[in-house]
Amino acid sequence: MGRKIRVMVVDDDAVLRRLVSDQIALMGFDSTPAASGEEALAMLSGTDFDVMLLDIRMPGLSGLDTLRRVRKLEDPPEVIMLTADTSLGTGIEAMRYGAYDYLTKPATLDEIEAVIRKADEKRRLVRQNASLRDAVRSPTSDDAPALVYQSRAMEGIVALAETAARSDSTVVITGESGTGKDVLARFIHARSARDDSPMITINCAALPEALFESEFFGHERGAFTGANATKRGLIEAADGSSLFLDEVGEMPLATQVKLLQFLEQGRFRRVGATRDHVADVRVIAATNRNLAEDVQAGRFRADLFYRLNVISLHVPPLRERVEDIPALIEHFLALNRERFKRPALDLSADARQRLSAYEWPGNVRELRNSLERAAALATGDTIEADQVLPAGGSRQAAAVGSSSNSTTPDAQPATVTLEELERKHILRVLEEAGGNRERAAVILGISARTLYRKLREYETNAGSVKLATED
Repeated sequence: MGRKIRVMVVDDDAVLRRLVSDQIALMGFDSTPAASGEEALAMLSGTDFDVMLLDIRMPGLSGLDTLRRVRKLEDPPEVIMLTADTSLGTGIEAMRYGAYDYLTKPATLDEIEAVIRKADEKRRLVRQNASLRDAVRSPTSDDAPALVYQSRAMEGIVALAETAARSDSTVVITGESGTGKDVLARFIHARSARDDSPMITINCAALPEALFESEFFGHERGAFTGANATKRGLIEAADGSSLFLDEVGEMPLATQVKLLQFLEQGRFRRVGATRDHVADVRVIAATNRNLAEDVQAGRFRADLFYRLNVISLHVPPLRERVEDIPALIEHFLALNRERFKRPALDLSADARQRLSAYEWPGNVRELRNSLERAAALATGDTIEADQVLPAGGSRQAAAVGSSSNSTTPDAQPATVTLEELERKHILRVLEEAGGNRERAAVILGISARTLYRKLREYETNAGSVKLATED
């Protein structure tokens, strides 16, 4: 990872201050000297530091007085005291006031490096635990990403993802809804150098526009009405880890500007704050939109698009990788056996054939939901064809066993567009959900906001959706 531990060296002895600062810089730390406690506190008001090396005996504001003031800050660095006093009492007093540790002069460089790294590790854990309490986390309970595939197309995508995982570059994953972009993102994170920390996930389509800036960057107490306490944002929660921006194309333009600034500088400012914070975050974004077209239409910033699109991965729809369907069937069937405590549960030959013949406009998500529904409703150990996919209905693929030239009232013409397939699938699910839009959104695996937007588009284009979608 590219993160450097930010260390402030506070000592009134100019020679010692410069020597220590130069030596820890050679160790790979980001080192900043300060000549007094007053100067150190002034620097902390505008810059975020991870660790402070603080001399105890200084003119003016003493080391212990400086320590007391530092510990009162909202997000203080860990403090390591430096003392020439070999008595145990001085060190104990410093620890009582909140110092992480103390070193007796002259300390060896190995001792200094070791205690700095331990202090930084403690601060990162404290910050991460505090951040995760407020962070928006992924609703997925399966933290171990399972990429199930047999096709050459997915083999190439996984190979690229393996390579991307070894870098810290931003990644954009594109593909239709339900193709498994989130699984690929977790796969990349799990194989990166950041896998010791959880990946933070946010669905940009599910977040109200007014809350974007606060959720991403956090806010200070009193920053706006209702801000009764300081809140850490997603950026801080993901410090040292990965941040997955699902449906990034739904991000408001104002937030896009600030996200770009963070990606360029590694710095951000909470809403209502006067000081910058620093975070080391690897961003992985996903979208089912054509961001290049959105850039042309002015819906997405070109500079952010180019900054995010360093590594691009496209997950093809399931109908273009039919070789993966049997493997996915076995995977989801095994999960449902365990989930429903039905070890003998299986599919009939006709059911497998029908699943393999269907074109899956909802992609892997629809396949998973169909098998889960069938498993949940199955009364015996064998799931039959009509239990996984009813014959006919709004299906593009013909029912298994029908001739190539036979038709049904709902059969789709060969020239049907993908947009029309999606529209019919959404309206069918909405009808099955009794018109309940929130329930339909859950079944479809999209946010309610996205469903509302699509229904408004259908109503505008056809003028007939309203009657079919009344709650």
